[in-house]
Amino acid sequence: MGKKVIKVVLKESIQKLGKSNDLVKVAAGYARNFLIPNRMATVATNGILKQQKFYAAIKEEKLKIARDNAKKIQILLEEIQKFSVTKKTGDGQNIFGSVTEKEVSQIIKNATNIEIEKQNIFLPEIKTIGIYSINIKLLNQVNAKVQLQVLPESN
Repeated sequence: MGKKVIKVVLKESIQKLGKSNDLVKVAAGYARNFLIPNRMATVATNGILKQQKFYAAIKEEKLKIARDNAKKIQILLEEIQKFSVTKKTGDGQNIFGSVTEKEVSQIIKNATNIEIEKQNIFLPEIKTIGIYSINIKLLNQVNAKVQLQVLPESN
């Protein structure tokens, strides 16, 4: 006599079991006594499976639109290719402070009217005047590479 297994659709992500909206097979007792009473899952009926497919199609369509928009932004940023920022300098080539992701985000917004979250901008350590390569993550597989030119502030 083997274990009785039922299919359930997870309502939330559960470690070692699956992510939200995944269809998983679990032991009947685990589903009946823990997952369903705690509203972590529902029994997979035909109606719920149809609804899940419908939501997956909508999610895929939204992802496709977001990917297309990210590609457009990538092309626009890579056409511009170079952004400039002026900083106060001390002796020689060193600048006071450094250039932050927030500053780069503001420079890009002023130049292109595109808002990019500072968490998606990856800067090298910028302590001197020069040209630096910056990576901007627009979506999971869509990245843009631009140049940042740090210039001395004229007094």
